[in-house]
Amino acid sequence: MTNVDVLEQLQLVLRPDLSDRRIVCVEETDTAKSDVILSFYMWYVFTKTNRPVCMVGVRDTYGHYQNVGLKSHYNLLSMYNQKRFEFIESVVSVDSLVGCAQDLLQKYPTGLVYMVVDDISSLLLLGEKFEDIVGFLVFAKSQPRLCLVLGCWKHKADDSAKRLASTISHLADIRVALAPLITGFSNTATGTMRITTHESMFCIDDVSYLYKLADNGLKLTLNSGNVR
Repeated sequence: MTNVDVLEQLQLVLRPDLSDRRIVCVEETDTAKSDVILSFYMWYVFTKTNRPVCMVGVRDTYGHYQNVGLKSHYNLLSMYNQKRFEFIESVVSVDSLVGCAQDLLQKYPTGLVYMVVDDISSLLLLGEKFEDIVGFLVFAKSQPRLCLVLGCWKHKADDSAKRLASTISHLADIRVALAPLITGFSNTATGTMRITTHESMFCIDDVSYLYKLADNGLKLTLNSGNVR
């Protein structure tokens, strides 16, 4: 299975084309990292739509995502030259995030726009209040043209990050939870990927994968559930 085949498989499960999946939470636990899923959403926008992406790099750099993107067969520099991609650094406040979203909506007054944030939990370390970060998510949900993909981190020893991740997961339309294997190291798997959608408060759907990160990309093995 090629890396593009894996991305096509993820598209069948994540269904980013659905209007009721605008808010996405990519949740990291311990050593798991959300960059591969954030990059999936950029791959989807760049290859399946003609819409723009604004990425806020609170943690990782433009160069990091350019390297990840090349493994997924898209080029951020090319997208920037086509005026479809913008990378913003040095965002250290919730007000800055709101400003980025408002600028994106104003710059593209029609159609959907995509905002990717890596990762919003870092704002806690920069002194932002939990309530203000959640307020940004509430603001995003009130903007029908804004599709928001948030990376967040949680650890059982960090109560504030765990609380924020749980709240974002609850408010999001879909959650992708990445975690290392509880049994430790494996040659065939890096960790688990659990995808949860809340189609209603009474209808929660889960699909689970084992995933393997390799130098040339991502491999997935369906662990439980069905691809819809």
